[in-house]
This record gives sequence, C-alpha cells and structure tokens, in this order.
Amino acid sequence: MKKEEFDAHVLQMQLDGYTVLPDVFSQEECDEAQRQLERLAAEGDAPSLECLFNKARVFERIYQVPHLLKFIRFFLGQDACLSGAYGSIRRPGDGNGGLHSDGAITGHNRRQSMAEADAGQRITSHVLGLNVITCISEFTCENGATQVVPGSFTFPTLDIPSLPVPGLRAVEAPRGAALVFNINTWHGPSAHTGSSARYALLTPWRRSWLRGEYDLASMVDPEVLERAGEEGAAIFGLSARIPYLEGWQWDRAKGAPKAEWSHLRR
Repeated sequence: MKKEEFDAHVLQMQLDGYTVLPDVFSQEECDEAQRQLERLAAEGDAPSLECLFNKARVFERIYQVPHLLKFIRFFLGQDACLSGAYGSIRRPGDGNGGLHSDGAITGHNRRQSMAEADAGQRITSHVLGLNVITCISEFTCENGATQVVPGSFTFPTLDIPSLPVPGLRAVEAPRGAALVFNINTWHGPSAHTGSSARYALLTPWRRSWLRGEYDLASMVDPEVLERAGEEGAAIFGLSARIPYLEGWQWDRAKGAPKAEWSHLRR
C-alpha cells in the first residue's frame, strides 16, 4: 500500500472511527477460509468459532498481512496484541443485532469497572483497541453487513441512544477487504435479507497493557507460535505477560521463566 493511501485510511479512522482496508485476504484465501469455517461449524464448533489460528493454516493470515499490521501498530503501538480470533457465519433471516461498543467484558467499557470518580465518562482520548472484520464474503446491505455510527467513538458515556441513531450506515466492502474500527465506535450486524450465508473473521486487537479477551500466550499452539516468527511474542502477548515468578527468574521478552528456571514453567 502506497503512503498516500495509507495516510488516507489513517485520516478516516481519526475522523470517523473506522475504515476499510483493501486486499487483506486473496480470493483463494477467502475460499479456503469459507471452507474451514463451514467445516468447523459442521463439527460442532459453532456458534463461537474461537481461537481460529489454532484450527487451520489459513487463519494464521490474520496477523501476517503487512499493511494491516502496520495500520494496527500505527494506532496501538509496535507491541499491539491480538485479543481473539473468531469466525462469523450469518445465515439468511438472521436479524439486526443492535448497536454496541467493544471492551465491555475485559476493557475500559466494562460498566462494573467504572469508578465513581469517572462520572460515567469512558476513555475516548486515545485508541485503546481496534477490531478487524475480514470480509470472507462480500459485505452488502442485504447480507448483514456491519453497521457503524461514524464519529461515535468520541461519545463520552457508555449508554447508546435507542434506534434510529442519526448517521447509522451499513459498511459495504468487497470480498477480501477488512473493516477496521475503533472499539469505542458503535457498531453491530444488520439484518440478513439475502439468500446465501455471509462469512467473516473477527479479530480484536488491544494495547499490550490492556487485558485481552483470552490468555493467548497460554493458548496458542507451539507450532503456530513458531511459524509466527519474531513477531509472535508480541502478537500473542508473551512479551506482555505478568510474571508468575520473581523478576530475576523471569525473561520478559519471552514471557516465560529464564532457562535455568524452566522447570517452573506453567
């Protein structure tokens, strides 16, 4: 991606709280991802379809696309962590999912974690996380494309007004593109009125010092981590792990005990 195009996507994110990055998956990768999602669903992995990087090689692509990773790190830092990897299959007849912002389970939008001193104000001054929806199918207004409210990432409180919300729009995107949005942005699936299933991958990313949705450092398959190379320690949060030994016994870069204390590995 050329600098001018990259800068345009950065500006749209800063203004609207979302953008659509092109060419994240190839058509062949979309075909394979769709096959694998249907395989997992048939095997009983639905409806969650979680931690996909451990379940098929094609899903490892979610953190291997240079311009996507560059964009994520522009907003979240060089040590940004993957927080999860989900599959989504929306079938004809699936209804409107309503609007929400993310971070309500483990992040800054968790209502139970709001302090009295916060006066109901959420953190909007900085981007704390991004969600990436890779379009394995084309996203259209008929097949349940994600809806967003541009600029809503700056709204100061957790409460979302009842529908209809001014400015709400369904984001149409070509197959293989990725919708990337600030986790504060109000969003949700639209109703699927089409005739065929719509497939997507949902991959949230967080700053390294925020608690993720999973302890991916413990869950990632060793072979998957090895294939991730030098980037893997940051992507899967190993370098951000809280030590479970004393500091002098701990290798912070690897997120594990030092070699001489490896017998204490958990």
